[in-house]
Amino acid sequence: MHRKKLIMVLISLCITACGGGSGSGTVENTLPPVPAPAPTILKGAFFDSAVEGLNYQTATQNGTTTTEGEFNYIANETVVFSIGGIEFPATLGAPYVTPLNVFATEDLTNVAVVNMIRLLQSLDLDGIAENGIEIPEMAHVLASDLTIDFADDSFDSQVQEIVENSGGVYQSLISADKALSHFQNTLSTLNGENTSGCTSTHDKVGFTGSFQTLAHNVSGQATIIDDCTIEISSFDYDGGGPLVYFYGAINEEYAGNNSFAVGDRIDGQVFENSQITLRLPQGRTLDDMDGLSVWCADFDVNFGNVEFTAP
Repeated sequence: MHRKKLIMVLISLCITACGGGSGSGTVENTLPPVPAPAPTILKGAFFDSAVEGLNYQTATQNGTTTTEGEFNYIANETVVFSIGGIEFPATLGAPYVTPLNVFATEDLTNVAVVNMIRLLQSLDLDGIAENGIEIPEMAHVLASDLTIDFADDSFDSQVQEIVENSGGVYQSLISADKALSHFQNTLSTLNGENTSGCTSTHDKVGFTGSFQTLAHNVSGQATIIDDCTIEISSFDYDGGGPLVYFYGAINEEYAGNNSFAVGDRIDGQVFENSQITLRLPQGRTLDDMDGLSVWCADFDVNFGNVEFTAP
């Protein structure tokens, strides 16, 4: 008798545990939902040199680029960079973003690309783009209500007030040649290769010469390596003078309209027995020069120059 009661109790417990009598025939899932993993925040960098002080916005991230040009984004997000009200076209977040990416082109002479790098380098607080570009806060204030088209014919006049009053070294936009020369060097560094596609067919390839010392301890040798590359070796310069560049020209006419900057600005840096690789800016060839000067563009003064001669 007791055994029958025990069996009945066990059967009853089994029916209850299996949902018997509920009519549903299912078992409720009482486990909490598993949260989706948080998306990984990635870091990219905006380069024409590292650009510090650009505002940026993605669907989930926002802020200001760091001294290394860094910004945050999540995979497959687009990012919009801006200076005040001047918004750059949206571009896909990536480890490195340059003005070429922003305008979805590989053409270094694209008008919008050229105007963007001119603006960025002209706003640089110390005017020395090779040590990084710092956009002053005042540039954002002055551009707060401004929208521009980087390809517009009136671009220069539209941004003149910002460049003139933002607190940087430059009072007007730098030339396209200067901006492109720097940008080409940046791209070469990022790619770890010579992006200019230089050949070695020009008659001046192999020409060399020594700098005549005129001021600020300038000395060294220069050699034409290929159709668009010049190597400076054993170079000395004390860093003095404002707005100093290597300038190319014909017949030492470095103050003439046909002279042009080759490479980045070099004042403010001390060079001792240094080696520097220069690349001709876009649109220039060895036909446009037969010599090179360490040239103070602010006062049109030659600190030392070299004439290239056959080896």
